[in-house]
Amino acid sequence: MYKILIVDDNPSTLLAVTTYLSIHDYSVYSSTSCSNALIKIPRIMPNLIAVASHLPDMSGFDFCKTIKSDSEYREILVLMIIDPTLPGEEDKAVYADCDDYVTRGFTGKLLLSKLRSLFRINDLNNSLKSRYAELEEANKYLEMQIQMAMKVQRSIIKDVDMDYKNIKVKTKYLPALAIGGDFFNVRVIDKNRLGIIIGDVSGHGISASLLTIMLSQIFVSFCHDIDMPSTLLKKMNESFYSVFEDSDSDMYACVFYAIIDLNKGKVTYSNSGESYPILISENGKNSTELEVDGIPVGMLKDVNYVDKSFDYKEGDVLFFHTDGLGDFYYKDDNSFFMEKLRYSLMETVKAYDKVEDIMAVTLKTFYNEKDSHKYKNDDVSVIVCKL
Repeated sequence: MYKILIVDDNPSTLLAVTTYLSIHDYSVYSSTSCSNALIKIPRIMPNLIAVASHLPDMSGFDFCKTIKSDSEYREILVLMIIDPTLPGEEDKAVYADCDDYVTRGFTGKLLLSKLRSLFRINDLNNSLKSRYAELEEANKYLEMQIQMAMKVQRSIIKDVDMDYKNIKVKTKYLPALAIGGDFFNVRVIDKNRLGIIIGDVSGHGISASLLTIMLSQIFVSFCHDIDMPSTLLKKMNESFYSVFEDSDSDMYACVFYAIIDLNKGKVTYSNSGESYPILISENGKNSTELEVDGIPVGMLKDVNYVDKSFDYKEGDVLFFHTDGLGDFYYKDDNSFFMEKLRYSLMETVKAYDKVEDIMAVTLKTFYNEKDSHKYKNDDVSVIVCKL
């Protein structure tokens, strides 16, 4: 039952309104002054106050301003009862921030209609506030889950700064959101071999994050026992596909895997739809894309992948990246991006010897770290390897 406080010094108005509203199942209280009403409000906590515009101790307009400026009472609805014989009453009511007004001499039906309309709108507003509070709580919970997922992902997919038998490797992960769909790993397979893997799971968020963790763990579990990159990709595809085999999911992953054989001076690699790494050779004089194609992991059940290899020389540089690197300036023209990237890397390798400098210059050229709309783009992962 709604509680209504009537504030008016006219006894006949108080009696008529109280009687009429009581018949229509409202709980009605009355006061003949604003000061007395202010004393009653904390005890009654009415849903609505109907106040006359002119009372002996305070104007109804000032009374309304007092209610609406109080954080504890501002949600109480205020209906002004204005005097139609006095000029400017309607403007004063609006300025006082009342919720609605009626002119003195109103009928019971008009008053009832005003009340029902105000309470209907107020109930809807309260419902929206309640729903908003629920969403806020859900968002806090989701944010907590995202933070937990981020910590798990970062504990498994860590940036690498490695110097192994004069092979130097540095990685950089730049997620579009707190958690992302890129992953990479650099691992010593045995005393003569080094494995470098980089990949990109479709989508963003927690689901993509979980899949990057799964693929990273597959790599760690099998890289020591599998000699060819294509065989490892096949294993990843089987595992990935089995997760979604009985669902309508369209999740997939693009992965590039290379094995560096230090004893033979050879790099063997395979690909499942990831961006081609770039080989910079002869101290920056030549650049070559490591072109090898393959169906992304998880798209089809039975897939075979192709291995390719090349002999490297000391000082050659391998640059791995996910396709997010081209999103910032060349999103709609990948071929132009790759051309610019190759040229830029050649000039950078000529000028800089250290992998961290090559990384820094390339990111400064192609990645805007101050961009406030990263969420519209893809995650970025970069690996620089100097052989």
